[in-house]
Amino acid sequence: MDTAALENSPVGQLVPISGHDERQRPFSHVAFLPKPLPTTLELSSATWTGVAAATEALGRLHQACASIPNPRLLIAPALAKEAVDTSALEGTYGALADVLESRLTDVRPKSAEVAEIRAYEQIAQLGFEWVRHQPITIGLLEHLQGILAKDSRQAQRDPGKVREHQVVIGPEGCTVYEARYIPPPPDDRLRAGLDQWQEWLAADVPLPAPVKAAMAHYQFESLHPFGDGNGRIGRLVIVLQLMRSGILNEPALTISPWLRARRDEYQGHLLAVSQTGNWDPWVAFFCRAICEQSMASVRVVDALNTWLTTQRQTLNDRYWTGTIAKLVEDLVDWPVITASFVQEKYEVSAPTAKSAIDRLMESGVLRETTGKSYGRVYAAMDVINAVESFGTSGESRPSA
Repeated sequence: MDTAALENSPVGQLVPISGHDERQRPFSHVAFLPKPLPTTLELSSATWTGVAAATEALGRLHQACASIPNPRLLIAPALAKEAVDTSALEGTYGALADVLESRLTDVRPKSAEVAEIRAYEQIAQLGFEWVRHQPITIGLLEHLQGILAKDSRQAQRDPGKVREHQVVIGPEGCTVYEARYIPPPPDDRLRAGLDQWQEWLAADVPLPAPVKAAMAHYQFESLHPFGDGNGRIGRLVIVLQLMRSGILNEPALTISPWLRARRDEYQGHLLAVSQTGNWDPWVAFFCRAICEQSMASVRVVDALNTWLTTQRQTLNDRYWTGTIAKLVEDLVDWPVITASFVQEKYEVSAPTAKSAIDRLMESGVLRETTGKSYGRVYAAMDVINAVESFGTSGESRPSA
């Protein structure tokens, strides 16, 4: 950590820390303790223009969600894409199709990584339901982190509660002295910072929703309250906060694909706020993400609507009704299926399920993905490709 760049920070202070790391190596260093968030902010005219654009884009997304009969056209695909990319930002990689497949009760996740990504989907759904009726609290986030920790591939310390050990941010296995950033020590100051953050979230702060979300995200990541999962929880809070503010009526925003493609810039902006106290570049960057991803979500719902309209016309032209018609409608929610899934969901026989799947394969709607004669899995690739267009990652998984 560049202590020289942080020692005169206007938004926090360096505090001494000492102890032993996870390998029992002694350390004596400093950590960064952020000050409480302000209630006013000075930004450049260009950044205020970006704030206005982000606010307008969120309004269009809100309108898109309100105008469609079934908001699942955005919610289910958005959540799947967000789960994949927010996890990739933390080094957990999985293909979107594999994550969608893991939703099926008769299919095991293909890897521990896919199971961990699926756990994010589960906690996000809990969070979405919570903020429809209640404010964001530390207790909620502790509960969500505990669920996420159960499926973590790494041993967890302090799961489901604010950490009681020192953490560092940097390359895996780095020492305290090699860390890029060292969050506050696990004492009363960390808890006080979280309490202040929670109060600030709930307060009637006279700032536009995108600005408030940008500031809250910085503060959460600076405090880094958990032993693991801070990035994923912090990015989830962005959507929860926008929903709670009323500017977003459904969790249809996927911000992580955009941030994943700009990982270094994202991390650099957060650190720069701590070093300089200048919020302007970070807020401008954040509002670009909100604006571009809101518009991407609107494009996806248009694409899925067009796809459904085409499939409905095909059903009508071929006089296909019953199970096959129901299945087509549900492929937006469930673009990866098995015969057992069709049997169970629609309470039909095995031959009826197979007939519906066979017809959709013949018409090009479904494609078998395993190449096996048993345990077959089918995917609606047009739907999956549309979901992928929520954002294009700038990276690929490292080769083994």
